[in-house]
Amino acid sequence: MNIQAVEGEEVLQGSALSMVFSLVNPFLLKCGLRLKIPDIIWKAGHDVALSVHQIAAQLPSDAPDLDALSRVLTYLSTMGILRAINPTEEINSPMNMKYALTNLTKTYFISEDINSRSLVPFVLLHTHPVYVTAWDHIHERVLHGGDNFKNSSGNGKEFWNFTARNPEFNAIFNAGMVSITKATMAQILAIYDGFKDVNTLVDLGGGHGEALSLIIDAYPHIRAINFDLPQVIATAPTLPGVQHISGSLFESAAPSADAIFIKNFLHIWSDEDCMKLLNNCYQAVPEKGKLIIAEAVLDLTEDSDMMGSANVLDALMLNLSPGGRERTRKQWDELLKAAGFSLSKIVGRKGNLTKVIEAIKC
Repeated sequence: MNIQAVEGEEVLQGSALSMVFSLVNPFLLKCGLRLKIPDIIWKAGHDVALSVHQIAAQLPSDAPDLDALSRVLTYLSTMGILRAINPTEEINSPMNMKYALTNLTKTYFISEDINSRSLVPFVLLHTHPVYVTAWDHIHERVLHGGDNFKNSSGNGKEFWNFTARNPEFNAIFNAGMVSITKATMAQILAIYDGFKDVNTLVDLGGGHGEALSLIIDAYPHIRAINFDLPQVIATAPTLPGVQHISGSLFESAAPSADAIFIKNFLHIWSDEDCMKLLNNCYQAVPEKGKLIIAEAVLDLTEDSDMMGSANVLDALMLNLSPGGRERTRKQWDELLKAAGFSLSKIVGRKGNLTKVIEAIKC
């Protein structure tokens, strides 16, 4: 085998092993977040670098394993979560290293009680054993169809039923949704101004009302109604300007409004179920009323900036929901037309996963 062939084989092997070991990243990130390592460094000073011993002194343990901690810190620095600094000229001396926060971690991986933009709850949700167990059975979905979550993690219960019956997981799920909502809404409000002429707005499946709270911060004239399942509304905080109403999203009539907002929710459901929800929306808004949908728009063209990221969400839906899926612009157009809406526009910056799909009641 010539040198060029060997080098080509090494590249392929490197790519293959990178895929195999990619599972390490989310779980060592979770390890660092559960130990609150970014918080420990942040509280010492936003741009301070701490040694292994200094970080260990802040852990909730009388006898932490310094070697294990050092190795975790080293790996987090290779991920770009921490910045490793060698204060001495001594090479390969891990215990002498110091660690500082990167801009990525300052922005997204400090705890939510310190940084409102934190994605820590979202990390804890997606690395939860309930999610991981479902992934381990995804091949069964391909072989036999059906509800992968129900047949694995759910112990015979579909996702929403399981969540309603498990308060601990329900709290983790809601916290994760709140954290990703804050990140998503910042992008939406930066690119879409269609809320300016809306007086009454319902968020269908709005969780704890975080999205509505951010919308009325930008548009304080809006009367905002958050409509979601009873187990979600039961733990929703009181938010200024937001009215919480609980009900079945399929069986209860949506509250009447000038416009209805639906964020990252329709992708959970099959076309048939989406039609039920959209028909509910049709009854709730007046003629020329708005339907404002925030979702990924799948683009299967080669080299599309959205192909990889939207496909990640599509795989997540495959794992958790028997009918859930991401949709192309054509599929969104057809679904909205069938429900009596006309697709007005799709707004989104290049590279942003969530787009704003505006439709008008015909």
